[in-house]
Amino acid sequence: MLVALIGYWTIPGLVRRWFARDYNKLPLGALVSDQMTRGWLGLTDKGWFCEEPHYKGSLLHLRHNVFQAKDVIVFVHGFTGDYVNAWGKPKVLLDDPRFNRNYDFVFCGDDKALWGDVAAFDEGATRLDGLLSHLEENYKTITIVSHGKGGLLAMRTLLNRAKDFPKKQPYKIHKIVMFSPPTENVSLARHTEMVKPLGQPGADLLRVQANTDSELAKVKEDWKAILNPQDPRGRARMEAFTRDVTDYLYVINAERDEVVDVGPNGEKIVSEGVRRLSERPTIGPPRLVTLRYIDIGGTEEDAREKKSGVKNPAYAHAIIAKMGEQKDFSFFDRFEELLFDRIGVPPRSLSADVEQIRQSTFDRINSTIFEMNKFVVDRNPMVGLCWRNISDAVKAKLQNVPESQRQKQTEDLVRQIYYVYIVLDQYAQLDELRNRGYMSADDAKIVEWKRSTLPNLIGSETGMWMLQNNLMEYYSEEMQKDLRQAAARIHQSDAKPVNGAVPPSQ
Repeated sequence: MLVALIGYWTIPGLVRRWFARDYNKLPLGALVSDQMTRGWLGLTDKGWFCEEPHYKGSLLHLRHNVFQAKDVIVFVHGFTGDYVNAWGKPKVLLDDPRFNRNYDFVFCGDDKALWGDVAAFDEGATRLDGLLSHLEENYKTITIVSHGKGGLLAMRTLLNRAKDFPKKQPYKIHKIVMFSPPTENVSLARHTEMVKPLGQPGADLLRVQANTDSELAKVKEDWKAILNPQDPRGRARMEAFTRDVTDYLYVINAERDEVVDVGPNGEKIVSEGVRRLSERPTIGPPRLVTLRYIDIGGTEEDAREKKSGVKNPAYAHAIIAKMGEQKDFSFFDRFEELLFDRIGVPPRSLSADVEQIRQSTFDRINSTIFEMNKFVVDRNPMVGLCWRNISDAVKAKLQNVPESQRQKQTEDLVRQIYYVYIVLDQYAQLDELRNRGYMSADDAKIVEWKRSTLPNLIGSETGMWMLQNNLMEYYSEEMQKDLRQAAARIHQSDAKPVNGAVPPSQ
């Protein structure tokens, strides 16, 4: 049985690793199945599925069939990495109840826009506009999270939308969080050693630098034009852009990040546009934050550089967005903490469907039983079997109850079962002392339990049902003997069982 259990719990992990290897063998643009996607991401929750077809390297839209989020987070990567690995381990957010109960997740990539010429960049903004327009048809709000040049692409898309105002209204933005967006300090050509970590060995850095400078200048020019209206229509556009975009924008970068404006002593060199943004009032965290190098593992990176003699100028820029890999960050400076502090939960309607929330919660409990059992079985197989047997017994007892009533009765029965276990746990501690010779079988406490508490417990409807369904077989043989004797005394005396479970106070 133990061998079977070990195989049952270890085989899924091997399968996930197998799928990860298979994913790596797929060419860019290949269609990836839901099962392979979950295995590659390390997700054990089978509730996750791809809402849109998952094409390797370009788009991953994850949705959960239980949570059914009404809001979505769109991740737009920059120079470093691709649509998913640029963000480290997305599993961190997908397993975090603060995020997965409130948001769906979209990871999009567009290497042509980031590494190509200005025309390719503009085409990428058009594609991103198509994606955002599609998403706002199915979600209440959109949150944009960008890294590096992905922030420039996102801003180009937002400004293009503003140009069509009022024919096109701004997207339904909840928040915009940009990690290390490029500014005038971009200098890829000055740091050719960044080519290797960026994974673009054939890139013409001088050309990429010139294109990025041009794209950045055009974004700044268009933004300035919006913020300085010349007519009533322009003022209306500025108010809409400020209300629906600028007021929700946050910027986070790291000291010594080579592609942002930071002075030699770590001071922030703020351009006029960023300065005006940072001075806008906000509730909560500031709009502009520069993380200290020492707080993001800088000392460890310095030690690595000193030992190996290799300098990695991409370290600060890349690590700031690597969720799940920021081991040396302070707790509050980690990606997931910085992000949640800024986006929180999406706005909610006061007329929320309470019954739907209740049902989703119940379904979530069922969907996590597998993981709970695995966690316990790894430590104590018998406890894991107990949980499984309780579930089977409850289902069998209530299988003929109408579905409309079954959920409520299931919750009540499970609550009563654990009340009984709470009381039995107290006696189990006395039983352990008795079995180890620290307490006599005739001790006054044990005698009192056997005379009064155990008969009362087993005499309850739930207690008798648990005994009859072998839900107490996990205790010692001596304790099981005491429970059977209590049941026999109840039967002999024809005592009337007490309906329901014994409350913990007894």
